[in-house]
This record gives sequence, structure tokens and C-alpha cells, in this order.
Amino acid sequence: MRKRVVIIGAGLAGLSAAYHLEKQGFTDYLTLEKDSEVGGLCKSFRINGFTFDFAPHIFYTKDRYVEGLIKNVLLLRSNFRSEVRKSFVYYRGVYTEYPFQANLYGQHPDIIKECIVGLIKARYESRINPRNFEEWIYATFGEGIGKHFMIPYNRKQWAIDLKKMDYDWIVDRVPIPEIENVLDGALKPAQKRYGQNAYFGYPLRGGMGSLPKGFLPHIRDLRLNSEVYNISLGRSEIEVNDMRIRYDSLISTIPLPTLVSLIEDVPTEVEKAAKDLQYNIVYTVNLGIDGPSISDYHWIYFPEDKYIFQRISFPTNLSPFVAPEGKSSITAEVSASKYKPLKVDEERLADVVINDLIKANLLKETHTILFKDVKVLNPAYIIYNCRRGRNVKIIHQFLRKNRIYPCGRFGEWEYLNMDHSILSGRRGARKAINASR
Repeated sequence: MRKRVVIIGAGLAGLSAAYHLEKQGFTDYLTLEKDSEVGGLCKSFRINGFTFDFAPHIFYTKDRYVEGLIKNVLLLRSNFRSEVRKSFVYYRGVYTEYPFQANLYGQHPDIIKECIVGLIKARYESRINPRNFEEWIYATFGEGIGKHFMIPYNRKQWAIDLKKMDYDWIVDRVPIPEIENVLDGALKPAQKRYGQNAYFGYPLRGGMGSLPKGFLPHIRDLRLNSEVYNISLGRSEIEVNDMRIRYDSLISTIPLPTLVSLIEDVPTEVEKAAKDLQYNIVYTVNLGIDGPSISDYHWIYFPEDKYIFQRISFPTNLSPFVAPEGKSSITAEVSASKYKPLKVDEERLADVVINDLIKANLLKETHTILFKDVKVLNPAYIIYNCRRGRNVKIIHQFLRKNRIYPCGRFGEWEYLNMDHSILSGRRGARKAINASR
């Protein structure tokens, strides 16, 4: 078989690439997906009448093209619920509205004082030129906010020493309020909403997995259960299951280390760069609860180490149709990495999460847990270690030279949101079309 373009992976980026090939009238392509359904980390699944996302997702974007595509073309307008974010940080028994650094109201007076004094010193006295993520936090927010939230939470989230991380990914992701706003947020309840996800959307039915499925009527020649085992650059050929496919160009959305491992005769420099790319693993623990929602929040952050999870979310507060009537659900996220292995055996993880939810007064001993489910996201988040930029550049130059165009979170090896992944797929389609002319 021969195809001018082959797309590896049918997550959001791969599906977007296929869609945008079609939009350009380019039909000589094939999309391959190793799993039995599309979506990648944006899949949803059902258990006993409950719907969960494979990884917790909400949708927000500043890009009008992506917003129009999702609402008007992928037919989510009638299946879309707009929300005003209700997220909090639970720290020392107090719920502080997110972001912590701007909403200190209600915290212990000593903590408030430490955070504000530290912020002022950081803004007006510090002359640090940050060399890593931890130093950036202290230089930007000061000792107090760093100590009480930013450092401990991010250590749990990334599962790595923050001195090993760069901070070039941080733009627009972490709110940096002015001192006047921090003072306002310490003296009275939250008056202002910060961050890109202050307002977001979520499907009414089907979970976030309904988004990638919206692409399916617009693309052709998608093959599921089709895993790539080998890529020959010399023959411009890939091996999939029991067949070989010739191609002119490849669009790859699979993780760069996996992609490089599939290619024959990779230069040593590229192989080393791929092995040095780092990522964490996230375990999502999904619980079905016999009873109505135990909180009206969307999600809660937990910076303290006495709780195994760094964040919990309440799917039934995103949509009333993701659980049977009178029931509710919880998803807890627990990060691990080669630097910080999971503290407990995976078989015990759900029980530890339940115990910690009771410790945080979110569950009671009397609550009936209808089921426990654990999913493993591996890889989950790419880690911006200080060599990431150099390594990615080496790999991408090699791939582009051989008409392979990586896109999506794991192809670009960037912390991309869903809208960024869709746009990345569009860029990948354009590059493949140009290379195939």
C-alpha cells in the first residue's frame, strides 16, 4: 500500500491534521491509531452509568478559529455547557480560592503576612536572575507564597526537584497579580478572576471524549488497532501490524522517544537526545459515590504532602449527565516519575486516595463507594528540564530532514492545551502537503 501522507496517532492533533488535509482537498492520506478508539488522552469512558475522562479536561481558548471549529463544525454547540471556574486550594484546613497568590483571604494571619512581605521583597529588593523553575518562583512570588503553595504543589504536580526544571513554559499559565491585587485578595473575598480558564466549557453528554469524536464525520481512512512497529527512512516505509505502507510524508503525534525508537538507523546524537527527554506519569483514581455531590467546586488543589493526590475534581459538577441521578463522582490525580516513584503499590492506590479524602473531610466513613477505577497516563506531562530545548531541536531537525512532521503535545514536546493541539495538527497538515507536492 502507498499513501502520500500517513498520520500516526488519532488524538486531537492527529485528527486535526486529517481534518485539515481534507479541508485542503487532500485525500491521499491514512490515519493510524493503535488503540480501539480515537482521542488519545482526550478519551472518555463509562463505568456503571458513570462517565469519566481518561484525563481531566476542560475547554477554553483565546483562538477564535478553534472556538468556531469546535462549536460550529464539530457540532458541540448544542452539547456545550459554559462554566465560571470554582476552584480552590486546600491548605492547612482552609479553602483558598485559586489562584492562591491572589486570594489569601481567610488564611491564618501569619501566613498572609509572610506571603505579602515576601512578595514585596521579591518585587522591590530581589536581584535574582533565575536559573531554574524554583528560583523563578521565589524571584516572582517571594518566600511566603513559594513556601506555602507554589513550591510544594509544583513538586507534587511534576514529581521532580524544581531546580531541575526550566521555566520557559510558564508564560500565561501561572497568574502573576500586582501587589495591589494581592492586598485586595487578602483583605476581602475574591473580587477578580485570574487565568485563562476562569471561564470554560465542558460537554453536557459524553465527556470530553465527544470532542475528538466530532472529527470523525469529516475524515476518511482511519484505521484503529493499528500500531506502528518500524519506520524505514531509506524505503519511506512503515510496518503496521502485518502490512507495510509506503509514504511520501509522515505526521507523527506519538511521543518523541517512542517515535525515535521506531526509526531504523538513527544517528547517535538523536538517539541520546530522545533518551534524555523527560516526562511524568499521572495516575487518575476515579470513584463512583452513592449520593449527591459532596462539593459544589469544580476542582481542588492539595499542596501538602500528607495527601497523596495533588488535585481532585468533581465530574458531576461539570455536567449533570455524567452520573446516574442521585450519584456523584470524584477523580483524583497522583503524579510520579523516575525521580519520585509512586509511594504505594498501584493496587492500593485507590484505597489510599479514599483514606486521604476522608482525612480532608471530603468523604465520610459512611459514604458508599460504588466502584474504584485507576487509569495510568504514561507519559502525562512533558518535563521542561534544562536540556529539553536543545534535545527537541536536535530531534526535530532530524525528523524534518526526513519528511516527518511531529505535532501535538508529545510530538512538539510542549505543554499544549487542547486548542494548541488542534492548531498543531493544522500546522502539521500544511507541512505535509507542502512536502508532498
